[in-house]
Amino acid sequence: MRLKLQSAVLCLAIALSACSGSDNTSGDSSDATAKTSRAADATKAEGATVAASTLADGPDVCFRAIAKHLGADTKVSEITSFFSVGSEIDSNNTKPAGEMTNCTVKYQSPDDPRKLVSTGLDIRSGKFDAPKPIEIRVTGGNAAEFKLDDYLIPLSKINAAALASVMEAQKARLNGVYSRYAWSGVRLSPPDPFSDTHTLRLDVEGRLASNDIKENGYASVSTDGKKITSDHLTP
Repeated sequence: MRLKLQSAVLCLAIALSACSGSDNTSGDSSDATAKTSRAADATKAEGATVAASTLADGPDVCFRAIAKHLGADTKVSEITSFFSVGSEIDSNNTKPAGEMTNCTVKYQSPDDPRKLVSTGLDIRSGKFDAPKPIEIRVTGGNAAEFKLDDYLIPLSKINAAALASVMEAQKARLNGVYSRYAWSGVRLSPPDPFSDTHTLRLDVEGRLASNDIKENGYASVSTDGKKITSDHLTP
């Protein structure tokens, strides 16, 4: 049985109307100044930014943010975090190497355990978006027999922090293949036709030492972050 997750498209029509009061030239100018100041402060607060998280904060930086937001006992299906590889590897990349560019999660709805919802971290503000519903479709099996719990794992059972040791252990091999490389993704992948359990995934991108061609690869790792179960890091 194969699980297909289709994010629902939410269309929100927001009508904005300008409100005008009666013309009152006798109002207190200090009150007008105070209102202007408060409006400026509100605008500044809305546009406030936070320093972007980086891979140097740990390969589990996105996972920690999600656990803080949702709670460690939340059951999740999939987590995706991506990081900039820098302009030395990708000339079109304008962000510093290692800066997190994406952090999203698909998890069990707190309102209906039969359903999934998703949310993503707004990198600029450091806050998560409101949850969005996900439409679950089953292919290659009987939809009536589908159990969402088979595709969920508690956040507390995932040790993405341990991936740091796996990444360190690959240095010598990767340095022998790439003239320069960077880790570009840390993910949690749900069970699929090739695996009946969740796995962590490390993505790498670099320039081949032999010809400077840009290449990428990945490795699947057990959820305790210790054992590589599928190795495609190099060509």
